[in-house]
Amino acid sequence: MKNPYMRKIILLSCIAVLLCVYIVQLALSRKTGIKSLPLEAEIDSLVIQTASSEVCLSLKDGTWFVSRGEGQTEYEAAQGIVDNLVSDVRDLKLLATATRSVGSDSARYGLDDAGKIVVTASSASKPVRTLHVGKATSTGSQNYVQLDGDNAVYIVGTALRRDFDKKCDDIRSKSVYSLGDDEKIDRISCIVYPDAGPDGGAGESESFAFVREEAAAEAPADPGEGDGNVSVSKAVWKQLTSGMADDGRKEADSDKVAGWVSSLSLLSASEWLPDNASVPEGYVLASEMSFTAAGKDYQMKLYKGREGEEDSYVMSCSTTPYLFKAASYVATRYTKRLSDFVK
Repeated sequence: MKNPYMRKIILLSCIAVLLCVYIVQLALSRKTGIKSLPLEAEIDSLVIQTASSEVCLSLKDGTWFVSRGEGQTEYEAAQGIVDNLVSDVRDLKLLATATRSVGSDSARYGLDDAGKIVVTASSASKPVRTLHVGKATSTGSQNYVQLDGDNAVYIVGTALRRDFDKKCDDIRSKSVYSLGDDEKIDRISCIVYPDAGPDGGAGESESFAFVREEAAAEAPADPGEGDGNVSVSKAVWKQLTSGMADDGRKEADSDKVAGWVSSLSLLSASEWLPDNASVPEGYVLASEMSFTAAGKDYQMKLYKGREGEEDSYVMSCSTTPYLFKAASYVATRYTKRLSDFVK
């Protein structure tokens, strides 16, 4: 008879213990629970300040621009980077309070004048949120931060230091041009110069041009529409001999040309040179290219040099007034020779 009572006592004791644990967890969760601080205002400006630099971001007609400070030259910004910065400010989540008053411990949290990053977000020229970003916590994925004039130091669940510790060139877009699906290249010409050598180059230059034409081609008819083929339009590339009229066209491997032209639909810089920079000393002209796409003309020049033991490339393009460095795999697209398109 004692066993059933003992079982009930043990069961009730377990329930009591679990209830106590639940109550404690509930109390702790209320004390250290995540506090969300969403920002409803539409952010159209960000200013990022450190002890030694300033970066300004502004939204104009749907496009973000970045500069090295108010009144400085503005460059188009990388949309993905800006979206991340805006999200950091707008969707702030506080995990815990590190201290109610920073007092004289600001350096401990990286919030002294020498260490902090001050981020000011504005909407319609009116500041809507200011963050004082300090050090990352020991986890590396969280950060100490102060909000708007509040003397307390909070822990946020985002690596704000990593995200906002950026210079202008880190946020600047690397895109030189990008052709849309409806912007087809229909004519292209290229001059390739000899490779640079100890004597500055030797050998012959080579120039060539191609034009895209629509040609009729036969394709199998759809099932149920009768036997035979139907006529469809297909783009083919024809070589144009320099200085000759249309009847001087020579046949090239259209598929090879098409593949090359497709690789030219976008161009990105690996690094921007300073605004007023000229072609660095020791670089020589490697190629010149021009093409027409959707009625717009593009011109590029590629310069080849050496940095240490490796080849280095600098380019200019008619879409931007600034010189930029190009990766070696990009440079190969602009140094093709006519033999690359032989059938």
